[in-house]
Amino acid sequence: MGEGFRIAGKHVLMMLVGFFSMILTVNMIFLNFALKTFPGEKVEKSYLQGLNYNDRLEARDTQTALGWRASIDEATRHDNQVLLTLTIVQENGAPISALDVSGVLSRPAHDGDDSPFVFSPSGNGQYTASVEAGSGVWDLDGRAVNARNDEFEFRNRIEIP
Repeated sequence: MGEGFRIAGKHVLMMLVGFFSMILTVNMIFLNFALKTFPGEKVEKSYLQGLNYNDRLEARDTQTALGWRASIDEATRHDNQVLLTLTIVQENGAPISALDVSGVLSRPAHDGDDSPFVFSPSGNGQYTASVEAGSGVWDLDGRAVNARNDEFEFRNRIEIP
């Protein structure tokens, strides 16, 4: 600094304003990146779901009493389509047939790639569906209903080649 230069109040004010402007700019850039990679709630109307939480727990207990289990046996790729094979069994391992089974394939950490579809029964507790999906990790959220309206919801994480 030159001879006779003194830091005055206006210099301190300009340094403070510059410093906090830089901090604010960096924070806005980070906020922009954060909102682009995860825009918010994964579940719509989560507040309303919270109000009905006890009903949800009761439904889950009813589902647990059914003793059903669902598992993805196979996920094979044919060009852009993926063939999913699902098996649903009772607690004792006996297969459950004659269910209406539907599902939604979604990315665990990204919104917008959801693919709803319906499974077709293929016998002996197995159900198949063909869905368009890219390679990587996916969550399968499924719902099975029998003739008595017993409802079974399940979630499986699968890796598609």
